[in-house]
Amino acid sequence: MKFSSALAYLALATAAVGCQSTQTEPELLPPLARTRASDDFATYNLRRVGILPLSGAPLERTGELHKSLGFELARRAPFEVVELGATDLAELQLDQPHARGRYTPQTILAIARRFRLDGIFVGTVTHLQSFAPQSLGLQLELVAVETGLVVWSSSIDLDTSELRVRDSLEAYQAGRVAGGDSADDVQVLMLSPASLARFAAGEIARTLDTAEQP
Repeated sequence: MKFSSALAYLALATAAVGCQSTQTEPELLPPLARTRASDDFATYNLRRVGILPLSGAPLERTGELHKSLGFELARRAPFEVVELGATDLAELQLDQPHARGRYTPQTILAIARRFRLDGIFVGTVTHLQSFAPQSLGLQLELVAVETGLVVWSSSIDLDTSELRVRDSLEAYQAGRVAGGDSADDVQVLMLSPASLARFAAGEIARTLDTAEQP
């Protein structure tokens, strides 16, 4: 009887392991961010790209977003990403982009020469609501130092009251857990501005996969 019980237990354990081995890690849904690249994007040799402090929101919030973007972009970008803080740029006069996507050449060159950059990420927080239901809008543009033109851009608008956003958040958290990271419940994430900032940054960074370089 004891031998039979042991065999039965072993069979159940083997079946359980077999089921686990056939499971696949949760897949992320398509990025919520929208992206666009110039036709000649692949011709630019981008090896070192800086990311400027974000505009459009209070410093305490843009600082968190800036760090999240720097982290997520560095994970996916085929080039080095350099986070540039306000103190780094204290002596430089930054201009706002022109309506047609051009940035002042003098500004781009000054930053590029100072930090030896081939490109510069310029980001703007388009809207922000930190209380429930949280919402966040973010736009990021990549300016090529060679021409001063925007060669890649991505934007995202998140509203945690929308089903599509909640579904993506659930897939995101499931993916982190499957990868061995600790992750809070989705309901907790939707109440955390820092967590939503990292999610938004990750969604934008994922769109870099659709832009190819040589």
